[in-house]
Amino acid sequence: MLPHDPAGTSTRIEHSRTFTVALADPAISSAPQVGRLVAEIERRTNAHAQWRSGSGESLFQQLDDGSLDLVIGRFTADSPWATGVAFAPALSTSDIGDAQIELKAAMRNGENRWIMTVERASRTISQEARNQ
Repeated sequence: MLPHDPAGTSTRIEHSRTFTVALADPAISSAPQVGRLVAEIERRTNAHAQWRSGSGESLFQQLDDGSLDLVIGRFTADSPWATGVAFAPALSTSDIGDAQIELKAAMRNGENRWIMTVERASRTISQEARNQ
């Protein structure tokens, strides 16, 4: 099935019926878009989210090594993680000083089928927010 996940993320999620999620910033746990995004991914994959705790570097290392499937956080356009992960479309954007901060999901680079699933879910949530 195209596109492919070289490390098998989508196949693993399909068989285990679980995917792992962590928040890069615990303060966003109450953001309604976070819960809606995770619920939309659960619906699309027929899998349940398993929440993990952690912060910063360790979360992105876990993404890189495949022990974590999704990190949701607030990131700037010039985030140092931009080349190390795949970002989904923004769920929301806010201005903090001169910078725009985007609430969005990060995934392991190269897992294109999984990335496409999360991107589609993110676009659905973003569109719902615009229509409200």
